[in-house]
Amino acid sequence: MSNILRGARVSGNLCTPGASAWGGGRAAVAAAVRFLRNVPVEGATADPLVGLWREWRRASAAVRRHCRAAQRLERELAARIGFSRVPIVTTDPDQPIVWVTGPEQIDGILGKTAATEAQRRRLKRELAEVRARWDAEAAACGYTEAQEREAAAGRRADDLLHTAAATPARSLAGVIAKLAVAAEWLLPEPETDGHPWTFLTTALADLTAIANDSASDHGR
Repeated sequence: MSNILRGARVSGNLCTPGASAWGGGRAAVAAAVRFLRNVPVEGATADPLVGLWREWRRASAAVRRHCRAAQRLERELAARIGFSRVPIVTTDPDQPIVWVTGPEQIDGILGKTAATEAQRRRLKRELAEVRARWDAEAAACGYTEAQEREAAAGRRADDLLHTAAATPARSLAGVIAKLAVAAEWLLPEPETDGHPWTFLTTALADLTAIANDSASDHGR
């Protein structure tokens, strides 16, 4: 999945939103979505942020779709040929076998000594063969292409997120769109701190309610 603007966050039960906080956040996002879907994105008075919000939602959905497809192909490939790794037998009774995926790990575990040179050379040769098979099978089954599609979708979502953050709002709908992007982007993060999250989502809910009231007044 895409890693965009992920900052360090405090972990721990006291800093993690409870069910009511998450429920309120999802409700705020849902209300904003309902409001923004009815806001025009064309015309002299249209706010560019509303259009960016719609594009970002489509890009985010594409990231999730391509991620699920890549994960499914990876599971099927691993079940068929195993992962691209080789085992090293150790003298540690708590960890008799260590699986390695890179040549540098082989050197790190066995040490770059003359005594282990032959073993390290053999393991690196085996690892290269396993990697070559994985790469060939990944390309043949579509896994490589699925990863590329996921990466491209992630870059598109990243670009739109940065653009939305840097674009000044021209209207109340634009402010709601910007906050909706931030809130919906944060929803998958279970370690999101309670206080900033609560302020963000309640502000979004407040602005959406004000916008809906204003729209109702104009419709009377």
